[in-house]
Amino acid sequence: MIQIQNISVQFGDKKVLNDISITFEQGELIGLVAPNGTGKSTLMNVLMNYLQPTKGNVLFDNRLSYSSKSNEVKIHQFVSMMPDQSDLYNHLSGREHLKMFATMWKSDMKLIDETIAALNMGHYVNKKTGTYSLGMRQRLCFAMQIVANTEIMMMDEVMNGLDPNNVEIISKILMQKKAEGKLIIIASHLLDNLEKYADRIFLFNEGKLVDANEIVEGFSKATIKTIRVKKMHEKLKETIKTKYPFIEQQTLVSEMTLLHLPSSEPQLLSELTAFLVEHHVVDFAFGKVTLNDLYALYYHEVI
Repeated sequence: MIQIQNISVQFGDKKVLNDISITFEQGELIGLVAPNGTGKSTLMNVLMNYLQPTKGNVLFDNRLSYSSKSNEVKIHQFVSMMPDQSDLYNHLSGREHLKMFATMWKSDMKLIDETIAALNMGHYVNKKTGTYSLGMRQRLCFAMQIVANTEIMMMDEVMNGLDPNNVEIISKILMQKKAEGKLIIIASHLLDNLEKYADRIFLFNEGKLVDANEIVEGFSKATIKTIRVKKMHEKLKETIKTKYPFIEQQTLVSEMTLLHLPSSEPQLLSELTAFLVEHHVVDFAFGKVTLNDLYALYYHEVI
């Protein structure tokens, strides 16, 4: 468990983190979403004690904080940050990197072969990492954290440079680790994927963490209350406002218009479908507000 207590980080006149207080529990997968430079990596660096906060404290397991070097050593026995590709040693093989991490965290060496198999790394893991592609290096970095097998895992852009197949493989492993009771915190720009497996998703606004459910009520619930229409004409938007004044409209920078229904009654959905078809609109879909939608609404930009 991590308790973040009134954490602030300021660089000159810029307050990157602004009095954040929140608790993350074991068995949770936390998603952090925001444009670059808004605080995701800064928060992780504070949690790892790579960066001293201007104010506040981080408490682990209800007892340990970074109050001394000995405490930091104890915390880093059960807390890890996924290594960056720049941390790899080009003259060592992938397997040697995995052995190094398993040894450093005194984890079960059986995890090495299990992780190699799960990530389909067997055909290159014994080669020097200097010969690896970006995707191979990224898988190795993820594998290194998995074999460390810490109770708390932090990952910054874990899916970078990976093809859809490997994204799904890593997602499956993350869900397995969550089921084991690990606390996993992920900062990511792959929003579709993050939305599938995160228990809670937070966006950043002026140094604060904002729960996605505070931006769109019931965001995390799988209820069909939104119709997504591509490139709707302004005249039709006005017609809908007149005919259905109880329906909230939002148009994203991607030119996608969201029609938020007060309920998911079949009769209302059927009536709206007929209305749209009658007005020659065929490119629409029913569903919930997606994380990509939410990002565009909140930051007025598209990933």
